[in-house]
Amino acid sequence: LTEQILREWMVLRKGVDHPSHQLLTRIALRICSRALCQAYRSPQIEVRNAAFANLRRYLEGSLRSTGYASTFQQNASAAEDVLQQVLEEMYLSVTRNPLAGPDDQASFLKWAQTALIRHAHAYVQKREKEPCFSLEKQQEQYNDIADDEQHQNPQQYVERQELKQALKDAILSLHNLRYRQVLLYTYLADMNESELADLLHVSVQEIYMWRYRALRALRNKEELMQILQAWRE
Repeated sequence: LTEQILREWMVLRKGVDHPSHQLLTRIALRICSRALCQAYRSPQIEVRNAAFANLRRYLEGSLRSTGYASTFQQNASAAEDVLQQVLEEMYLSVTRNPLAGPDDQASFLKWAQTALIRHAHAYVQKREKEPCFSLEKQQEQYNDIADDEQHQNPQQYVERQELKQALKDAILSLHNLRYRQVLLYTYLADMNESELADLLHVSVQEIYMWRYRALRALRNKEELMQILQAWRE
């Protein structure tokens, strides 16, 4: 990367002996943007998976730098939802069009960031009108107390196990097999996206897409909302 930055700097220097830190940062971002865009468009699944993994990290950091940062810091599951939406959109775009993205590959990161801000804005507006529970948050709360309850409060532990079974039943009520698999392995087997992709022999992007759509489908179920309310108590 250093050599590439130097080469581009030599082209842009125009008589200036010492580049500013801002200029070097901008050059580095353009180089990384081009490389990531090419990987995003690659027909090789391993290369594309690596691109999406890097995209996710970049977008996570970008979200913390937006004007919506404070909102998402208070609700980690909301941030996850927004990331899932953006990654799903980008995956579908490149699936339909192998040259999806900006004409200028050096603008790829900016293009992705613009999509992130658009989804973050839409998400915040929607949540202000229609709040809902998050499976991610409920799972974190359950994991924190389940082990202790088994020994300290057997009755409460049994109740939690019953709620866990109810959650499993709600997941199994989904008609789509892939949605069921992704949620069961995520919440009951604690597998991450890469492990799931390997297990199901699909791309990480498909895991992102199925997981987001499955969560969205479950949130429309009134019985699941009742289960999650009981889980919070």
